[in-house]
Amino acid sequence: MQLDTHIYAYLSDLVLICDRSGTIRLANPAAQRHVSFPLVGQPFAQLLSPDSAAKCQHFLEAVQAATPDAPTAIWELTMGNTDDYIIATFRGYSDGDETTIIGQVEPPHVSQMQRELLSLTSELTEAQREQRRQNRQLQHALEEQRRMFETINELTVPAVPIWSHVLLLPMVGHMDSHRAEQITSQLLERVSREHAAYVILDISGISVVDTAVAQQLIQTAQALRLLGVQPILVGINPEIAQTIVNLGLELTGFVVHADLRSAMGYLMRRLGLIARPYSNERNR
Repeated sequence: MQLDTHIYAYLSDLVLICDRSGTIRLANPAAQRHVSFPLVGQPFAQLLSPDSAAKCQHFLEAVQAATPDAPTAIWELTMGNTDDYIIATFRGYSDGDETTIIGQVEPPHVSQMQRELLSLTSELTEAQREQRRQNRQLQHALEEQRRMFETINELTVPAVPIWSHVLLLPMVGHMDSHRAEQITSQLLERVSREHAAYVILDISGISVVDTAVAQQLIQTAQALRLLGVQPILVGINPEIAQTIVNLGLELTGFVVHADLRSAMGYLMRRLGLIARPYSNERNR
């Protein structure tokens, strides 16, 4: 045994002689220098980091089943603690009531590279989790935005019945070709549902009308006329009137009045005594 101990002292490999339970009986200097306490009398697991504790038990079971002629395969285990560790490879075998474990420590630069790789992997995993969280938040925001747009679209065409078969559509805010087309589509559905004969389009709340919007208004008038409905346009301000003239557009199909009061007078004359306050009786 003294000869063996003498030989082990000159080896760069880690050499540990343990009993069958894994308690260290002998540790050469190469193994002892990695810890600040005597290894003899300590379990082999004491040499390893907490992360390798579970794997250590399986390794010792493999060592007990191995023989000097057929040692275990190489196992990779970590020594030290969770934050400051080194990578080592071990193999071993049993002979009678002793087990021999031989280890090799990875060069410092290799262990450092592995630590950096593990750190990078951890950061990448965290970044992926954060990205998934942000994606869920974005999806939720987009869903909220979609519901908001649906609500706005429903309020975009507040065509209200003011008399039997007469609808009033006040148009306010910014108007572009997309919104004008949307208004036309929803207005035609409301006209069909209310069996309207007249529609007052009040554009006094619109500040600017471009070519696309003016063309859409003309198409709206044509569509209403095809449904047997008379479109009445009111609220044209001087700026819009100048724009329509400069563009060379003709509001063919519209009955045009300066304001809502004038349009109401026109309707009362057209309807005569037939005109009556709007009621919901025919919808009941």
